[in-house]
Amino acid sequence: MGAPVDLIGMVQDGRGVPLPDALVIAWPKDKRETSVVQARSDAEGHFVLSRLLPGTWTLLAEAAGFGTLELDRAVPDSGSLVLALEGQGRSLGGIVLSSPTHPEPGADVVLGGPSLRWPRATVADAHGVFSFAGLGLGRFAVRATHGKLVSGTASQVIEEGTRDLAPTRLLLGPGAFVEGRVRDDMGRSLSGATVDVLTVPSDDLPVTCRSDEEGKFTVGPLRPGRYQVFARLEGHVPLEAPELSLGAGSRVPVVARLARAALVSGRVLDQDGFPLRAVPVSVVGLVGGHEEMIVLPGALPTAAEAAELPPGWLARQGSIRTALSDAQGRFEVRGLAPGRSRLEVSPADKLPLRREPLLLAPGDTQDLGDLVVPTGVLLSGRVLDQDGQGLEGAQVEARAAGKSARPAAIRVTSDAQGQFAVRLPVGEYALAAQAKDHRPQAIPLLRAVGHPDPVEFRLAPRAASADAGPPSPS
Repeated sequence: MGAPVDLIGMVQDGRGVPLPDALVIAWPKDKRETSVVQARSDAEGHFVLSRLLPGTWTLLAEAAGFGTLELDRAVPDSGSLVLALEGQGRSLGGIVLSSPTHPEPGADVVLGGPSLRWPRATVADAHGVFSFAGLGLGRFAVRATHGKLVSGTASQVIEEGTRDLAPTRLLLGPGAFVEGRVRDDMGRSLSGATVDVLTVPSDDLPVTCRSDEEGKFTVGPLRPGRYQVFARLEGHVPLEAPELSLGAGSRVPVVARLARAALVSGRVLDQDGFPLRAVPVSVVGLVGGHEEMIVLPGALPTAAEAAELPPGWLARQGSIRTALSDAQGRFEVRGLAPGRSRLEVSPADKLPLRREPLLLAPGDTQDLGDLVVPTGVLLSGRVLDQDGQGLEGAQVEARAAGKSARPAAIRVTSDAQGQFAVRLPVGEYALAAQAKDHRPQAIPLLRAVGHPDPVEFRLAPRAASADAGPPSPS
């Protein structure tokens, strides 16, 4: 095998215009899980995939608002590598003003929004003019700052029929600043934390900085208005997201509090004591008994980026975290928020397991030991109409018999052929099936044990005579 080499290329749109900030991912052909290399194109569309071993590599190129391109390439290759993405790039430009008639040269201009993977920045020229090229379809936000001055955030939408965008005027005015410190649950200062300051409601362009060695940070200038402050740091989860009201020229202090993340571990076994591999184990943070939902600041990754992220990354730390058990059935779920949580084990061909409540302290490490998931009983069957044709979308419900006046129900929906399958704990059940425009049918008692015979429901239409009665299940 030869020495590693760099693969150099360019990303362009369908007209040959360079595309900046495109993501290029490469992996050995048919061996994606072994070694993935990625790069980002520069302002002229150039990229470098470093230290690729000789052989055939699959390349995937993606830029927000453009088509995705996938192809194979031999390495080394002395030819010119051009990745042309489907679509036409547009430009967004305008002028920065210090008053309605006076341009502001040297102003910093930032472009962001849900249609960009990373924010882009430029500097207004001697006439206050700025421009961003190579933009695909989507929604964009642009803002300017200069010293203690800041403009409002302007929005632009690029659609298929968009041709030339009207120039954007960004008028500067006095800004406000947020200054504070990031602390953990014990009151200690945290350095290197990322601090996001978002408008309320969001303008798609958060302002971001990092805390210094003493945990201090300063963000600004910001337009007067309402803001929310988010702090994040590896191994920690947010305890709160303070809301602030900023006036022109103000400096508002704030403390952003993070808690040390907790960890839960254990082992997943079947009912015979054998370890289960690749079983998803999730810890769901609860607020008042319900799943915690937290807004994610910034833009979500595109499909190509998301493919390279670990499971659970898209859930904000502390809300829902998931890990897979290894060959020995062991798992570790990290990045958990303190408080009340629920553990869920979801094997593909066995009964799910739920444990609640799970009480976690800041920095807690809990070994839950062996978690045994029973196989249960697979109950299957069909829901048919009176002519024997399968009913799609019928609801089949199973309730444990004799447990309580109203035991919890397990529900499943029939497929296009009327078939259904549901895994149940061993026991006795009352079954019922119902479908739109049909009369429901019940089976008062069925014993789920071993390998029960398929169940068949035949539902009569609601217009049928009342004395006709539905056929008995076979």
